[in-house]
Amino acid sequence: RYRAVREQVAVAPAAPAETSETSEDAVEPAQALVVKDPGMQSMLEDMGRPGLGDLGVPASGAADRVSAAQANRMVGNEYGATVIESLLGGLSVTARGHHVLALTGAPVDATVSGQQGENPLPRDIPFALYDGETLTLGTPHTGLRTYLAVRGGFGGPTVLGSRSTDVLSRIGPEALNAGSVIEVRSAASRPVGRPEAPAVTLPEPGRPTVLRVTTGPRGDWFTPAALETLTRQQWRVSSQSNRVGVRFETPEDGRALERAITGELASEGVVTGSLQVPHSGVPVLFLADHPVTGGYPVIGVVVPEDLSLAAQLPPGSAVRFTLVDTPRPAHAPETSGESA
Repeated sequence: RYRAVREQVAVAPAAPAETSETSEDAVEPAQALVVKDPGMQSMLEDMGRPGLGDLGVPASGAADRVSAAQANRMVGNEYGATVIESLLGGLSVTARGHHVLALTGAPVDATVSGQQGENPLPRDIPFALYDGETLTLGTPHTGLRTYLAVRGGFGGPTVLGSRSTDVLSRIGPEALNAGSVIEVRSAASRPVGRPEAPAVTLPEPGRPTVLRVTTGPRGDWFTPAALETLTRQQWRVSSQSNRVGVRFETPEDGRALERAITGELASEGVVTGSLQVPHSGVPVLFLADHPVTGGYPVIGVVVPEDLSLAAQLPPGSAVRFTLVDTPRPAHAPETSGESA
């Protein structure tokens, strides 16, 4: 039984928070990038928070880990240094101090403007951004996410060991805004890397992207025809996709995936790459910020080597799934950064 005690509660105004310094006295970092325009969406990402799934914390991190790692490698950073993930370009930052940067992922036309005028940047090569100069990214020619790394990596507070922004759990820093000042950490002694070819082969406009899938773990919840439908049918990426997952539209004259078991499934763990199928029969491909458990059956899992490509699929892209026998060779490195 519950008994009302509202009349016995005394509410006092909250005491002002004690701070060691006011905003006027706060010292901003001398080495930083200042955001002039975040574009559609730009946020800090590293390799996430793996290993905390038992606490309900998603792994998160860069959606296209291969491109993020390549950007860090080109500027001489460690593999997991923090980068900026920019969605559909438009990002503009001004340098405070001298820096070495690199751009990877979805290719964009980028320019550097300053006292020497405006100059275009070559692709796939580290470049300098001097104090007071501004870097501006255009719209990607193909793909979805562009990664910006700076020598030394971006600093700032960490949450559970990571600076990644998790859009599902709201863990980590907020997405970047105009006026955001992003600290640049001191560079390590590693040399700047050499120019590299793109690490991820992005889909050609107008051609379907093929993603490799292993079956299960709940393939028995679907009819035999459902797996054939999954692999023979061409799926189109929905505009409702985000870092949680790639959503698909029901194809014109296509079929939804038919379930053999129509009951409810107890929530169970899911991994990045899972193709979860809700009651609509249209699969959802889980990306970096997916929940650690799900209550819809998973018909298959995209292999880890194809997840970076999946993260670069813009709305309207055509996708085909193809079955493979094994998720990866025995000697292949882990790439998914799971939080299981």
